[in-house]
Amino acid sequence: MTTHPATPYTDHGPVRVHGTRFRHADGTAFHPWTTSVPQAGDDTLRALAASPFNRVRILDASLPLDRLDHQVGALGALGVQAEVRLHGRDVPETVTRLAGRSNVWWCAPPDPEVQTDIQEHDHGHHPLTVHGAPDTDFGAPWLTHASVAHPQTRAVSGLVQDLCKPVVVDDCGAEGDDPEDPEQALPGHELLCRIWEAVCRGGYGSHAESWGPAPWSAGGGRLSGTAVERVAFLRTVLDEAPAGLGHTPETHDASTLEAPGEYVLQYLGPHRYPRRPFVLPGGRWSVEILDTWNMTVRSLDDAGGGEVTVELPAEPYLAVRLRRR
Repeated sequence: MTTHPATPYTDHGPVRVHGTRFRHADGTAFHPWTTSVPQAGDDTLRALAASPFNRVRILDASLPLDRLDHQVGALGALGVQAEVRLHGRDVPETVTRLAGRSNVWWCAPPDPEVQTDIQEHDHGHHPLTVHGAPDTDFGAPWLTHASVAHPQTRAVSGLVQDLCKPVVVDDCGAEGDDPEDPEQALPGHELLCRIWEAVCRGGYGSHAESWGPAPWSAGGGRLSGTAVERVAFLRTVLDEAPAGLGHTPETHDASTLEAPGEYVLQYLGPHRYPRRPFVLPGGRWSVEILDTWNMTVRSLDDAGGGEVTVELPAEPYLAVRLRRR
């Protein structure tokens, strides 16, 4: 795995929901770049420190509470949010113990009474969700966001529109070679495509790996897949985007994220379009073609307002970025 230079960590405060997005207490946008592990031991922490991930789902219900508390704190020191799966745990004890950690999130069982217990013991008022298929009831007002399991991440836009809260596809498959489950044996470009589709439809997609006899998602330790550094590229793209991003449903044939009058990011997936049309407000716009797999940015001539056609090299996994100057 290619390592990524660590960004100096600035504590912007706990993450809260703001409309269909997340942001820190000081107003700084938070885009979750998520991966899942049973627990965050020392080797896993070192791997995460060199990765683009800023949110980790900790799934091992048998992890002793002292160790869990230590790991959540260690993730916080890296600037990583830690979502704790509460299934099979003593909820009052776990929530009371960890509620003082500013970086903790909760993944609750589907039982509303248990969710009430979480709220009663969570003096920090941290993000709270349940995890399930798209038909899971995510609508309860105390659930801050939806944690979805679904291979078709293009469904994100409809869920965001219906729920009016953030949607994270925390299980959209894994890059790997699992012989028993094709969704755990995706090539890296397919997993990356699903993550890009989720992002450009107004939500988020999560990373997973299932390579070999000791895969990352089953034990942590070492990231070995090809998607990780390309998720880092996507993170940089979104970090450079303005606030106010939302999905544009009019472009039904390509997933498009837009800050109206200011910014457009359109992902073309596996399609080999020779050109793409856009209608832009007046002014000058920079035009760039992003190769999401090779992680390159190619600048074209600026465009004016009105109808604009962007000529493309007819290759797969491209994105078009338009920014008003």
